[in-house]
Amino acid sequence: MNKAWKETTRLINESYRTKNTQSADLQTKLLALLFSAYTEAIFSKLIHTPYTLSLVEVNDLKRKFKNNSYEGWIRCLNTMVTKITSKSDTEKEAIKTEVRDILLTYIKKPSEMRNRLAHGQWSIALNSANTQKNLGITEQIKQLDVVKLEIYKKSFDLMVLIIEDLVESPNKAHIDHYVERLKKFKSEQAKMARWTLQGRLKRLAPKPSKNA
Repeated sequence: MNKAWKETTRLINESYRTKNTQSADLQTKLLALLFSAYTEAIFSKLIHTPYTLSLVEVNDLKRKFKNNSYEGWIRCLNTMVTKITSKSDTEKEAIKTEVRDILLTYIKKPSEMRNRLAHGQWSIALNSANTQKNLGITEQIKQLDVVKLEIYKKSFDLMVLIIEDLVESPNKAHIDHYVERLKKFKSEQAKMARWTLQGRLKRLAPKPSKNA
């Protein structure tokens, strides 16, 4: 999937370089679907980490994720935080709150767009009953671009490192790395806040000929 991501972003860049914005837009929608598939694959990988969750817990998380991917991630977070024995309840709640905020932005919002795109709503998003427009998600789809998706993916990968520590070693790796990983996440957010599609297009523009 990482190879597919690199290839798709390369095609998008090439479309922009040749000023084929229609092609870039179509490929961007496909990249959004790929991001959703990627997050689903990572979730499955995490919950099947050997010697961490019971079969009952795995099946519970699968059911939750199938019904609502965001709620599945929240259940996974809550399940793993309860396994921490070296922190107070207050500290555990703080972890839940911090990671939940990340999940809200980088799992829930993209999944809402993905659901519409997967049902063919590539221009106008509808409500769950398909009886009227969902203006908020319609605008998100309209404003979607390759840079926003790359921010989603990088942010997601950084967030996964936090949950991975919780899954694999809640009382060792999590304790050792949580503050460092959270700090890294926030510092990368500050850097990526300056990323824009306009900046990408400027870098992709042909360089002036020295002989011109």
